[in-house]
Amino acid sequence: MTMLNSMVNFSINSWLAVLLTAAVAYLLGSTNWAIIITRVFAHEDIRKVGSGNAGATNVLRSQGVFLAILTLIGDVGKGILAAFVGGWIMSWVQLSPSDAELMLTTESLTLLGQYVAGLFVVIGHLYPIFHGFRGGKGVAATMGLLFVLDWRMALLCGGMFILTVGVSRMVSLGSVLALSYVPVLTFLFRYWADDMPIETVIFCTVVSGLVALIVIFKHGSNMRRIADGTERRIGEEAPKEEPAEQTEET
Repeated sequence: MTMLNSMVNFSINSWLAVLLTAAVAYLLGSTNWAIIITRVFAHEDIRKVGSGNAGATNVLRSQGVFLAILTLIGDVGKGILAAFVGGWIMSWVQLSPSDAELMLTTESLTLLGQYVAGLFVVIGHLYPIFHGFRGGKGVAATMGLLFVLDWRMALLCGGMFILTVGVSRMVSLGSVLALSYVPVLTFLFRYWADDMPIETVIFCTVVSGLVALIVIFKHGSNMRRIADGTERRIGEEAPKEEPAEQTEET
């Protein structure tokens, strides 16, 4: 089966599954646990507190360890759940399941569904329909997603994040550097280690690159402050007139 035939057959059989996967994943991503948890426990909007970012780091600094852990579990968990649900939808919702010539393998469909779900759960986290399209920055949701997509990549990116934060004491720098390697590692593992068909490798690499790109884009203000030498480090006190904008990671 050529790459062109694979793309045509995938489009014919899986367009409904793609739409369902995208919709479900987006709605899961739109469930922002930083906002929900702080409203339930602290009776305030986390986006009006501290850095203004709806993520675990801001919850930690403004609300304490317990609520930050709950937020982290929720955001990582929705990335994991979206990937599993997306894989299931893509492998079972096919328009011509009886025609073997038009079908990809169940394993390939599951993998493609996980990547589609990953893209849209992150978009939902950044722009949640339930919270006025103003969410977090997607790092925790992306890490949960990576553990489902490829545990090897998740461990390498997680190790890079921990090392960078340990040296620089900047969560934003660790997040951006770790995410920048996601599409590279995706290509290397899928092509060289897993020996997957080139069309699957390209799809996974492009989608993982989009996920990394949009999360890094949301860190634009952080990168500007890193370049200026004004980015806040772990343990530093917040400026007295720190604007309520998204300056930390989720």
